[in-house]
Amino acid sequence: MTASSIIEYIDQYDGDVRNRLLSVYELIRTAVPDEAEESISWRMPTFKLGTEPLFFFTGTKRHIGFYPTPDAIAHFSAELADFGTTEHLIQLRHDAPLPTELMREIIAWRLQQLPSGKV
Repeated sequence: MTASSIIEYIDQYDGDVRNRLLSVYELIRTAVPDEAEESISWRMPTFKLGTEPLFFFTGTKRHIGFYPTPDAIAHFSAELADFGTTEHLIQLRHDAPLPTELMREIIAWRLQQLPSGKV
């Protein structure tokens, strides 16, 4: 099944993975401006502001993938040293607590990087 909304995407998962995805969704949703759009892009839950992608996230067997942009990952590289990362991705392993405070900081930083007038 291909999800057509973020909630539909999350509802494809069960138990703890579903709850973790809901937590990530709520962290992002409560931080982004009201005019941010929710969608599914590249088969991933996505938040955009106009044409500007803000955040993507995914569920996998072993982790949640959180995609806050390469600049955010580079900026927080010291804080992310204990996480699996790539240029685009932070792996939030299911066998560890969600780093909600760090995620809030990353989300806030990313939103501050938007061109003036976007937020």
